[in-house]
Amino acid sequence: MIKFSEIKIFVGALNVPSLGQWFTLPVSPSRVTQVLTDKGAIGSGTGNEEIMISDYEAPFKIDPYESIVKLNNMVESAKRALENGVDEQTLADLYDQGLVLLDNQIDSQVENLTIIKAEDEDDLANEVISRLGGVGQLSNEDINYYFDFKKYGHDLIFGGDFTKLPHGDYVGL
Repeated sequence: MIKFSEIKIFVGALNVPSLGQWFTLPVSPSRVTQVLTDKGAIGSGTGNEEIMISDYEAPFKIDPYESIVKLNNMVESAKRALENGVDEQTLADLYDQGLVLLDNQIDSQVENLTIIKAEDEDDLANEVISRLGGVGQLSNEDINYYFDFKKYGHDLIFGGDFTKLPHGDYVGL
């Protein structure tokens, strides 16, 4: 898996895109220009002044003419989200599901989400109820809809907590 924190771009001359260099983001545009000038890919006498991203390693598509500043801001924002506890796979999944946009506000977008690590729906429900402060925090409507009262009553009797009297009353033991 290509990580948000390890995005690389191959920047080259517009007229000869293969004449370029790999850079790991974030990288300053002036550094890119300096490296490509030193390499002879762009600058006076080369006929190449404009640059483009001709290849990349990223968990999303990068336009050849995307701004390096914009990409840097996005990577920095993604790194802040990672520093705040979101792992790389979750961040990639959030992007793939359209729950975060690729901009310089990834960390703010993630902050506004409730992310719960759960093995399955059962685990999810337990965690949500726990975070709410227990079943007592659920509405009566939710309790009546989701709770199996018949099964619970059966288990109260079967477990020896209650016994049924002959005329329909129950006694707690």
